Amino acid sequence: MTHRLIFACEANICRSPLMEQVLRSRVEADLWEITSVGTRVGPGDRPMCTVSADVALAVGPGDSTVEHRSTAVDVEALHAAELVLTASRAERSAIAQLLPEARSKTFTLREAIHLGAAPLRSEELTAIADLIDDAPTEGLGAYAAALHRRRGFVAPPTAGRTLWGKRRPNALDIPDAHHGGSREHRSMLEGTARDVVELHRQLDAFLTAPVTDPAVR
Repeated sequence: MTHRLIFACEANICRSPLMEQVLRSRVEADLWEITSVGTRVGPGDRPMCTVSADVALAVGPGDSTVEHRSTAVDVEALHAAELVLTASRAERSAIAQLLPEARSKTFTLREAIHLGAAPLRSEELTAIADLIDDAPTEGLGAYAAALHRRRGFVAPPTAGRTLWGKRRPNALDIPDAHHGGSREHRSMLEGTARDVVELHRQLDAFLTAPVTDPAVR
């Protein structure tokens, strides 16, 4: 079974290519089809941000950071994907407008991690299959369906405020710090890489668990 996952950010030069590269470095290539796209890609094929590539290589080996070129989101690819993860709610909304039926399998990266923090149980997948005749019962599609079912039942994380009372960015978003200060930019990317490592931990626990394990399947 091939797991098809798309990462998306705005320009596809910084956040989403990093997500792609970090996950690629942690999974078996033969079992995964991982790509990254942008919802507002500018003219020309732009390479991956050098800071993003540096952070990706620090987390895990990869051989495609140099070859990366920005790619616009494609409806056909969205149809084929089992799970779509965006950097922020803005890209999540853009994808939903482009392909409304993709809403149920599209989450921000941090939203997916938050929804998947508790182990997915067999009764959740059974309930989904009872409601939807062609709902997937295994693989990445089943994982996305279970996360979608948890929407509205799992309280969203709170952003809080800084010591100076300034409201923090929404906890479901990875803010675009590409044009900010160098320290802020790198910090954002390093945090994103850690998020992908946690995503992989959750995905691996689900995808590699025995089918008979009631705590997961």
